[in-house]
Amino acid sequence: MSYHVVHILTHGCTIGRDRGMLVCRPPKEAVDAIERKRPLEDIRALVIAARGVTLTSNAISGILEQDGMILLCNESYSPIGLTMPLPRIIDTRAFMNQARQPRRVNDGLWQKLLMGKTANQQAVLKQRELFSAHLERAMKKKDIDEGNCARHYWQLYFPSIGWSATKRDRKLDTPPNRMLNYGYTVLSALCHRSLIVHGLSPLLGVGHIPRYRSDALVYDLMEPYRPFVDCMLAEFMQQAPEVNEAEWCKHIGRELRERRVEREPYSLKLLDAIDKSASTLADSYSHLTPEPLWVPSLN
Repeated sequence: MSYHVVHILTHGCTIGRDRGMLVCRPPKEAVDAIERKRPLEDIRALVIAARGVTLTSNAISGILEQDGMILLCNESYSPIGLTMPLPRIIDTRAFMNQARQPRRVNDGLWQKLLMGKTANQQAVLKQRELFSAHLERAMKKKDIDEGNCARHYWQLYFPSIGWSATKRDRKLDTPPNRMLNYGYTVLSALCHRSLIVHGLSPLLGVGHIPRYRSDALVYDLMEPYRPFVDCMLAEFMQQAPEVNEAEWCKHIGRELRERRVEREPYSLKLLDAIDKSASTLADSYSHLTPEPLWVPSLN
């Protein structure tokens, strides 16, 4: 079984194969960049999220021969194509159990995701020197009322970053809503590709309902990660009080790649944390219990 998910984020690089190694060669104009190698037998998936990447046939066959897969993303980081061995499902038992939509497991997973989201929202407020008694009470209950928690959260969050609005509406054409929309869109692409890599169908959700051109499980997995985007926006607004949405787009892309998440006894890059959540979600379906699911804590 392969272990690593390798993300290609360098524009214009070349991916080749050399004596059992996958080799990433930087473009010639990148003077300070170095060639990177990884044993082919260790690669579970290669995720290409950069422009102008050249992939040799030897590299492709090497990955497929080791039962790995190649996921191609567009310029918005959204998955658009998948290359894998035939036949290939990473964990047949997890996939089949997910397709059965076991209610007890799904309900447990959904509450765990919401608990993580609510705790992280409270952490965002704490960083802003705020506190919501409603969110604190909600986390002590068996079932979290997501709608009421969100309403209380946004009433405190938006004024704390310098905006008079007290509610979140993704359709409102205002700078903070547009900036959050963009951040969540990039986050959804990262969650989408992790779910595919770990053998789950993005269409079959645990809390969200499948709709046309909407991947329910992607929105489910995003929930505990959304407050990370909220935190990044709050920090960005503090550093640059005058709104610059172009700079925000660069900032959020960099932060989602480089920010680290605590997972005792070590920390993970946010990209790897999303992969870990997706893999433990697959474990939950494989064993038909929500216990394995890991969600991040925003410190």
